[in-house]
Amino acid sequence: MKSVMMKLRQASLLAGLLGVGLAQPAFGLGTASDTDIANRATVDYQVGGVSQTGIESSPLGNSTPGAGAGADTLFEVDNKVDLTVVEVDGAHTSVNPGQADAITTFRVFNVGNTPQNYALGVVNLAPGDIVHTLDDSGADVNNFRIFVDHPTLGTQGTYDAGVDVDDFVDTLQPDDGTSTTFATVFVLANTSISDSNGDVANVRLTANTYDAGTDVTVPANETVANSGVADDPTVVDVVIADAGLDGEELADDGYLFESADLTVLKTSSIVSDPFSSSNPKAIPGAVMEYTITITNNGNTDATSVRITDVIDANLTFLTGQYNGGAADVSITIGASTTFCTVDAPGDQDGDGCGLTGATLEVGPGGGVNVVAPGGDNVATVRFQVTIN
Repeated sequence: MKSVMMKLRQASLLAGLLGVGLAQPAFGLGTASDTDIANRATVDYQVGGVSQTGIESSPLGNSTPGAGAGADTLFEVDNKVDLTVVEVDGAHTSVNPGQADAITTFRVFNVGNTPQNYALGVVNLAPGDIVHTLDDSGADVNNFRIFVDHPTLGTQGTYDAGVDVDDFVDTLQPDDGTSTTFATVFVLANTSISDSNGDVANVRLTANTYDAGTDVTVPANETVANSGVADDPTVVDVVIADAGLDGEELADDGYLFESADLTVLKTSSIVSDPFSSSNPKAIPGAVMEYTITITNNGNTDATSVRITDVIDANLTFLTGQYNGGAADVSITIGASTTFCTVDAPGDQDGDGCGLTGATLEVGPGGGVNVVAPGGDNVATVRFQVTIN
């Protein structure tokens, strides 16, 4: 037998924790299947104005008067198979390009009258499919994994690696109409480094009904839909009653990519030449200033920002050009300006600037490390060279 990790997938939470935007399942547990309904009728009558002994009913017919002479009419309540699948928060999960184990969360409700197992599957939706008003842009999410929230261990409603390990719902009891009996299902996926800010990947979780009580990884006894034969009162028939009349329901959710979206601009301007301070030209001996401007058009910080620039062999990097001759590079982010000096090789003093051979390195550290979204956070790096 499997351990407790295979047991009932349910969590008792207040209905108020269902979350804004969570669709409410349709309930109607009713009488549990395999319940015997047994009763009998009694007919009282008179003959010539004289009351006679009552006659009880019987499935085979009874004409013998008196209590106990009849028999109960018996039938068994059939199995109504019905389920609902909903996603939890009514919004896309925000992810970054190249992120591992991004999670979307669903709930499976058994709204029939019999404990059931549910096999689970997840697929990407097609570009153009809309979920929560967002079109699927064809963004790539991959390496799908499905895990069911353990009913007693870990943090309920939150994925716990190594604790939530089952990939199917085992013996989910019918909900009693209070929205507190359900299985929480986590879908984990990896995102692609090639996707960009604003991209959307929509996904679909399906739950297929299986007979309860099987103690295997994937339940073997799949519920069979109605055959159209007449009801047999002595057995529990199976009635498929979900919306698709197939024992399968689904819900959609999605991933919204949020990332830095950098624009890098590099310009040059002549500061001076040996012959003219008012109208300098780009001649040997002239001083040229390079300006590198970084703008983040996304909605997520760009971090560990590092600029490398190979100084052309026809140029010589100039030191001591900023901060009263004490600094080699000027760094402005928003309204704040800082300075740094280059070390050869690399950034030995940790102020964010280094020069290894002909390669200038600025950041991370010092004045350049994070470029936040928005025009007020533009990063500008300046340095000067002479033309050989």
